Amino acid sequence: MVTRNQDGLNAFRVNCTHQGFPVTRVGKVLECELHGSQFDPATGEVLTGPAGRPLLRYTAEERDGGIFVTAQP
Repeated sequence: MVTRNQDGLNAFRVNCTHQGFPVTRVGKVLECELHGSQFDPATGEVLTGPAGRPLLRYTAEERDGGIFVTAQP
């Protein structure tokens, strides 16, 4: 998932760090569809649990008219 804020682009894995269920944009937060954990869309940090770890973050950049995300193992 890619989000944009005043600091630029942010890319995150779309799975909750609690039990791996999908995370979607709900209003101003990223929210787990199963247990409702909420994450900050700018940093991936946990806002409310039960998740205890932030979302996995990737490097994202905008160039040549596209958005490029680098997933590192």
